[in-house]
Formats: sequence, C-alpha cells, structure tokens
Amino acid sequence: MLIYYIQKLPIIGKLIKGNLYSQLDVKKAISIIAIIITQLFGFALRFLYVGLLLFLPVIGLGEGLSDEDRLKQFVHIFAMISFVAASVSTATILEPKREKYVAVKLMRMSPTRYMQATFGYRYLTFFVYLVPAMLIFGTLAGASFLEALLLAALITLWRIAAEYGHLKLFEKTGIVLIKQTAIVWVVIFAGYVAAYVPILLNIVPPTEMILLSLPAIIVITAGGLFAAIKLVRYTGYREVVDAATKRDDPLLDLGRMMTETNKKSVESKDSDYTTDNKQKINLENKEGFAYLNAIFFHRHRSLISSPVNKRLAIIGAVGVVGVMLMLLFKNKMQQWHWDLEAIFPFLFLIMYFLSVGETICKAMFYNCDLSLMRYSFYRSAAYEHFKIRLGKIIGMNLLIAATVGVAITAIHAAAGGEWLSQQLLMLWLCVILLSIFVSIHHMFMYYIFQPYSTELNVKNPLYYAVNMLVSAASGVMIFSSVQAVPLTIVFVALTIIYLVAALVLVRKFGAKTFRVK
Repeated sequence: MLIYYIQKLPIIGKLIKGNLYSQLDVKKAISIIAIIITQLFGFALRFLYVGLLLFLPVIGLGEGLSDEDRLKQFVHIFAMISFVAASVSTATILEPKREKYVAVKLMRMSPTRYMQATFGYRYLTFFVYLVPAMLIFGTLAGASFLEALLLAALITLWRIAAEYGHLKLFEKTGIVLIKQTAIVWVVIFAGYVAAYVPILLNIVPPTEMILLSLPAIIVITAGGLFAAIKLVRYTGYREVVDAATKRDDPLLDLGRMMTETNKKSVESKDSDYTTDNKQKINLENKEGFAYLNAIFFHRHRSLISSPVNKRLAIIGAVGVVGVMLMLLFKNKMQQWHWDLEAIFPFLFLIMYFLSVGETICKAMFYNCDLSLMRYSFYRSAAYEHFKIRLGKIIGMNLLIAATVGVAITAIHAAAGGEWLSQQLLMLWLCVILLSIFVSIHHMFMYYIFQPYSTELNVKNPLYYAVNMLVSAASGVMIFSSVQAVPLTIVFVALTIIYLVAALVLVRKFGAKTFRVK
C-alpha cells in the first residue's frame, strides 16, 4: 500500500518503478525501518508524557519551590496520573482490539499464549520506553538516578497488579471496567485535578515520602510479581478473550464503528434544506463553482457551524476559568513573573487541534465530492473550488483564532498584564497566521492526498505520515526557546510559503490527485 501511494505522489512518484513490488530485500529493509520508527515513537511518547505532563508543570508552576519540594510535586503528579487515573482507564487484558479477534478467533491461536506474549511485550516495552524519560526529567526534577529508575519499575509493577485487578473484577462481577465510560472519565478527571491542585495552591503533598518508602516499595513489588505469576499461570483466558472480542462490539469492529460514526458526524439536518428569500437572493447572485459551494455550505450550515460553536464554547469556558484562576492567584502570578511570551511555543499546537479544517473536509467529501469526483469536469476544476473552500475555512478558523486571542488577552489582563503591548499584538498576529496556516494545511492535504475512501476511512499512509510530522513539529516547538519576535517572523514566512506552494501544486496536480480512492 505504501509503495502504491508513493507512486501517486507528484514528481517523486515517477521515480518509483512497479518492479519494486518484487524486491523482497527492499521490502525487508522498509519493514526494519518501520519497526525502528515504531520503537522510537514509543520513546518519544514517553518523553512527551513525562516532559509535558509532569516536568513542565513542576518547573513552570513551582518556580519558588526548593529542589526537595519540586521532587515531591513531580512524584505526586506522576502518582495521581500514572498510578491512579491510568490504572483504571487502561487494561490490556480486557481491551477490545481487532488484532486480538483476528489472532484468537480467526487464526485459532491459543488465547493463553497470545495473552502471555501480549503481556510480556506490553510491559517490557512499557518499562524500557519509560526509563530514559524518567532518568532525564526525574533527575532534573531532583531525583537521584536510583529513585528515577525505581519510579519506572514501581509503575510497571503497579500496572501489572492493576491488570490482575481488572481480571478479578471481571471474574467476580462480569464487569469490564474500561468499558464503563462514566466511571473511567470521572476517575481520569479526579486524577488530574488531584495531580495539579496542590501545586496551584502551594501545598506539598506527602506522596513522594509514601511512594518511595520501604514498606510501599515492598508491597508494590510483591503485588506486581504476584500478579505477574498469576497472569502467566491463568487458565481462563478463553473467557476473557471472548468477553473482549465480541463480534458486535463497536470498539472491536473499528472499521464498522468508524464508518458509522464518520457518516453520522457529517450528515446534515432536514431543517438545513429550508431557504428564506434573503438566502435565495444571495445564492442567485453566484454562479459556477461559487454557486455550487454556496449551496453546499447553506444546506449543511448546522453541520458546518456545529464544530465551530463547540470550539468557541470550549475556548470561552477555558477563558472564564483562566480569568478566575488568575484573579484568585494574582499575587502568586506576580511572584512567578507571569510572562505572555511563555504561551508562544504552545500556539502552534493549540491552533492545530482547534482547527475545523479536517472536519469540514470530511463533510465536503461525504456530502458533495464523493459523487462529483467521478466526473472529469469536476476534477479538472479542482483549483477553482480549492480557492473558494480555502477562503471559507480560513474564515471559520479566523473566528476561532479571534476567540482564542480574546481569551488569552483577558487572562493576561487578569494576571496584571497590559491590555496593549508589543507581545500581545504579536500573539494576536501569530494566532491569526497559524489559523490561516492550518486551514491551508488541511485543504492542501485533502486535495493532494485525498485520503478518504467511500466509507470515510483514511487509507493513505502518506496522509498519516505528513500529519504526524506536523503534529510532531507543533510538539517540538513547545520545548523551543525561540523569542516571540523571531517566532512571529517564522510563522509569517511559513504561512506565505505554504499558501504559495499549495496554490501552485493544487493547480498543477489537483486534477490527478483529487479523486475517489
């Protein structure tokens, strides 16, 4: 599949010959590279987790703390999220997975051997992936080398014990805890609140002293080893796998679930098809593809506006909560020397995930393009409707960007910052530029890669790869120490370059790439 999609790329695709399918050595090399990338991705995820969720809050919010108290806050956050929240929300043993169904049900593998192999790989890699991140960030937070290594070992053993707990709960009651959505989300929310409230209130909890005490180490180690032995010797995996691999379970049949969910998410309402006189006049003033797209956006206005309104509501709620927190902890913020520039590295990530571009592209595909892509006149005019739609999506994302700007401005003012400053103006400029950038990105990806199949499944691996690179870039930017002015200049340059490149490439290749897969 990867070779096929690479061949469809402009310019590069011509260099990939069809005989590559028969090159076994090349395929093996690509497989090895893919495995290496997968393993590196596992390490990267742990670094992001420990760095963003554990270390960064301690450094950012605990500026006035001593080294000893920083370590205590680091261990407390780690314990609340990893030991409490994750132990309830995650369980490999009862996790509905398609590969589990294929291996045991279709390929007739022994459930016991499959689960033993799964457990061994899961928790061996869990420990190996976590160790480097804990050694680096843990020692920076004030832990010794041995303490950081011990934390990684303890959480691994604790999670194994939690797996056994999930199994025993299922045996006794028939309840699959990870499928109890309400309970899981309540625990997750409570865990994160318990993790970050102490550092906000300048309270140093005794979690570190308890967790790293000799009795706790003995109990967790003994419990983890006992659970591991019990899981290896367990003989009832057939019933466990049956419970986790019901054929009609939507969590298992991801293809069907995603197809139904995706189609439902892009269906319009009957009320959208009503048109008043004013709207009719506006439509009659347009022609060609402008008229076609005006009809589409009008007849699917609730579908188009819904994701925008949800994001506006979330941003508004976050803004209100942020203002309240700033007012409550205004003195502490002044002690921490609140600086608006600290937000700049997060702007790319924020605007990327707030963008409605991908959602609108799905709606356009299912409700309009899926049928019209079959006609050559429509494909050949890809550049024309690309420009029209890009303008529409930029408008929606600019509304979201303006709301983000207002929310950050209000939070900044509540913290004692100036209403009008150079940093604030640059922040507004960055937010606006990034909303345009992500709009271009999603439309460009849709027209050049057209990743959706007739069932709304994404089957183009290159689409995944490029999006992962962009997501990774937004994550890496968080750790950058670039000042606000050069960062703004970079955003200006990237937006202009991406816009010009997108217009040129869609005009040249859009007719060939914008088609039904």
